[in-house]
Amino acid sequence: MMADGTTTGSAWLPAPRHGNGWLSLDPVDESELPVIAALAERVWWQVYPPIIGAAQVHYMLGRGYALSALRADRRAGTRFLLYRLGPVPIGFAAWRPETGRGFIDKLYLLPSLHGCGLGRWLIEATCRQIAATGRDIASLRVNRHNRAAIRAYRRAGFAITATDCLPIGLGFVMDDYLMCRTGLQGLFC
Repeated sequence: MMADGTTTGSAWLPAPRHGNGWLSLDPVDESELPVIAALAERVWWQVYPPIIGAAQVHYMLGRGYALSALRADRRAGTRFLLYRLGPVPIGFAAWRPETGRGFIDKLYLLPSLHGCGLGRWLIEATCRQIAATGRDIASLRVNRHNRAAIRAYRRAGFAITATDCLPIGLGFVMDDYLMCRTGLQGLFC
């Protein structure tokens, strides 16, 4: 582990064997940000149009997943992690350190892999990374109408702490629950 809490290899949670490949969660360098952008494009267009509409999906992908936005987030301290099944990217997470907590800004898995425990492993491995930096709390935002994600986070120990309707431009809002998981140090360290 490096002094800033990152690793040079896979996440510390033992990767379960799944099908014909091993799962890994690895830090992303600048050259892999296009992979994150491509995964976001696939996931968002499959999941979010019924929840927020195609116009907002288009806007949010441009706002948060353009390479310039991903690079700026990385420079500002966001830690990107690429989730792989063998050599194949299947999802990603991104979190940033905040005082006493880690804020999970992005956490996505290809929809074709939902429901088989891979999302839970991604959540746990991301929380483990946060815990390894000495933080005891993980927090996140989730769209209030994304029932599957809310259910997954609750199963992983997150609780709804508040609601927030945040204007993000062009008349769009992020209509979210704020969720939090405490006690990471006791579980992972």
